[in-house]
Amino acid sequence: MEARLEKIEGSEAHIQISVDAAKMEEGFEYAYRKVVKQVSVPGFRKGRVPRQLLEAHYGKEILYQDALEYIVPLAYAEALTMIDIEPIAQPEFDIEDINPGEDFVFKAIVAVKPEVKLGDFDGLEITIPVLEVKDSQVEQRLEDMQQRYAVVEEKNEDEIALLGDTVTIDFEGFIDGIAFEGGKGEDYPLELGSGSFIPGFEQQLVGLKLGEQKDVEVTFPDEYHAEDLAGKPAVFKVLIKKITTKRVRELNDEFAQEISEFDTMDELRADIKKNLETMRDNQRKEMIQQAVIDKAVEKCEIELPKAVIDVQTENMMRQLEQRMGSQGISLEQYFAITNSNKEVFAESIRPEAERIAKSNFMLEKIVEEKGFEITDEEIDKYIEDVANGMGLEPEEARERLQGALDNIKMSLKVEKAIESLVEKAIITEQSGNTAANQSEDTKAEAEVTPTAEEVKVEPEEEKE
Repeated sequence: MEARLEKIEGSEAHIQISVDAAKMEEGFEYAYRKVVKQVSVPGFRKGRVPRQLLEAHYGKEILYQDALEYIVPLAYAEALTMIDIEPIAQPEFDIEDINPGEDFVFKAIVAVKPEVKLGDFDGLEITIPVLEVKDSQVEQRLEDMQQRYAVVEEKNEDEIALLGDTVTIDFEGFIDGIAFEGGKGEDYPLELGSGSFIPGFEQQLVGLKLGEQKDVEVTFPDEYHAEDLAGKPAVFKVLIKKITTKRVRELNDEFAQEISEFDTMDELRADIKKNLETMRDNQRKEMIQQAVIDKAVEKCEIELPKAVIDVQTENMMRQLEQRMGSQGISLEQYFAITNSNKEVFAESIRPEAERIAKSNFMLEKIVEEKGFEITDEEIDKYIEDVANGMGLEPEEARERLQGALDNIKMSLKVEKAIESLVEKAIITEQSGNTAANQSEDTKAEAEVTPTAEEVKVEPEEEKE
């Protein structure tokens, strides 16, 4: 077998691979043994047809696909060893004619590690918003606790349903007097005001009493995910079977003692504020790291092959699928809810995938040039932190992480690379009406800017 590197262009290696006729014959023999078990020829039992008769009856082409599936991966792997190339993504093959008894020549285009030219990282200027912890955030947390520990009480037949109450209902929907599929439910718990149902539905149940029925008239939104219902008026026949309400506890020392380790509300408030300040500090650190990484990438020359961006996009799609799956939602359901599809979504995240991939290669190059090393003490500290976070003994955590030590070391080196960028950066904190600073509620706390953590995916993972 022969392999020749034709060129490396745009971080893509073009390889010509030649497989001699004898090796190809191995592939055809493999294909014959596989195919002969699946076909029949008059006068022969399945699996007993001689190869010559099989080819005469069905044509030699019947063996081509299986022969290629056997030969191409083996030849490609051997070619990589011969020319000493380390791919970072799956190859694309250019396969032309195949002729039994002759050498077989094909081409492989494979993404290789791109050349990274680092720029001047001294004095990178970044601006982040000033992050504050306000008293209103503390009070919002306490209000959330009140709701979480509220006492649920069932209303009697003389009391009406109000916004915030949960009604248990039977319902069935009709369009033009005909029931439609998916429009029926029994013993369905619905919190009024939650926005779970289509606009206008929940508000029409306010004021109803236990056992009452009502025809709820609504119109499905024009962008509704079920096209056969979008924009159409409908009537839902609804029966109220149960009404529950939450009795919110008073914020006093007794409440603090029951739900926490503290004796007074003042102590509980102080602890909440401390936790929010820790979250703020972590968010500030992450925002600085990501802003510095993005600015540093702008200073670099990194030409990514399309295959690398494809791999990163697929990784992000898998991560989305896992997140949705943890909430009991499939990707198909997610796309239906968001009025999108896999292709459109994948295309929308490609710029982000490219940014993450470039960040990965830049940080790896910094690690390489700086020669960062990780000490045993740093590994011990990392394992201790993991053990504390998982509630394990350090030795148990060490045993579990033993097979991942190389990745852990690389991750810690990348952290050092990021720290080296931050140390040289000029950071300005600017007050303003930013999303991160509009923290009248706790939403902003959850909306943490994508951070350096996402760029710690090792380049090795992009080879999968």
